[in-house]
Amino acid sequence: MRLLKQTKSAAFLCLSCIILLLSSCLTSAKLDKFVASQYNNEIPKPSKKKKADIEIASPLKGDNTQISTTTHKTDKFLPLLVYWKYNHRQSCLLNPSIAVTNFSNAVNNLATKTLTDKLNGRKLQLTVEQAPAAFSVVVKENMVWLVYAFAWEKVYIEPDKKDLVVSYKLVGADGDKSGTITVKNKDKNMGLRYFQSWKSATSEYLSEYNANFTTMTKDFVTQLTSEL
Repeated sequence: MRLLKQTKSAAFLCLSCIILLLSSCLTSAKLDKFVASQYNNEIPKPSKKKKADIEIASPLKGDNTQISTTTHKTDKFLPLLVYWKYNHRQSCLLNPSIAVTNFSNAVNNLATKTLTDKLNGRKLQLTVEQAPAAFSVVVKENMVWLVYAFAWEKVYIEPDKKDLVVSYKLVGADGDKSGTITVKNKDKNMGLRYFQSWKSATSEYLSEYNANFTTMTKDFVTQLTSEL
């Protein structure tokens, strides 16, 4: 019985050291600071290239200027005699203005002559109702205690699963036309490669997030053009 208690205590001490080491590498404050640096510590600015007959708004935007807000959450903590499991995540919520600005800039850049011809002098009002604007750095830690402790972990970035939802209203002298278009989110989980740091992975993910947002906006413009 005494040996079992010593074994459990040693396992707890070993896993605690691992958790302390990892948590000191990545904290909510460090993730927010790094994400802010990826956006040059400011909300992306609207492009000067704007279509006069297209107006874009969103209830998601606010006065908050903070680039992101990260919270730490423990999903599961399973302490057994010979097997320990500890899952936790840093959930990073990007400022919604980033997604709205990305959408607005992409629309103005992607608005084709076919779309503008369909407007025919009428006003097009777009409202971003929903947009993906979050991701999580997930860490799954495992340890088996036999004679020695064997520990391993899985680290990956999990994107926001929200789709892009935009409502539109075409205003003209001959009447209004309105509707809502949903574009499926194509972001997928991204695992860290061997020896890849969380900073490198986060930077890579944000670049992909911005690129995927442009792709979703392109799909939106295509669907919108066919509906008008």
